Amino acid sequence: MSMIDIQSRAGMIRTMFAASDSGNIDGLLSFLTDDVLLFFGNEDAVRGKAAVKAQARQVTSRLKGVRHEIHEIWHVGNNADVVIAQMTVHYTRLDASTVSLPCCNIFRLSGDLIADYRIYMDVSPVFV
Repeated sequence: MSMIDIQSRAGMIRTMFAASDSGNIDGLLSFLTDDVLLFFGNEDAVRGKAAVKAQARQVTSRLKGVRHEIHEIWHVGNNADVVIAQMTVHYTRLDASTVSLPCCNIFRLSGDLIADYRIYMDVSPVFV
């Protein structure tokens, strides 16, 4: 795996989160395969872009904003198709208060798109 592959995968993840943080759900979806599998915390897994879009709209409708502060992006061994991102996610509630939570995401790519997207965090403090 070349350094270019590693940098391009990390750049792709950063660009995807920038789209998400700006509220551009369709931009976020452009980084996913049509049959993407998404696991978010302890919620049931969803499959496909339409299901991911519905879940994203449900979450964002209850918030003023979300910002992903990326701390580290790693690859598993020499496999450019498995990417791990460690972050703090800053949620701005409708009342303008904020909650910041630790998060770790694991992405498995197929070609240049994310086919398996796993979000490991407890988002419940945001909606208390």
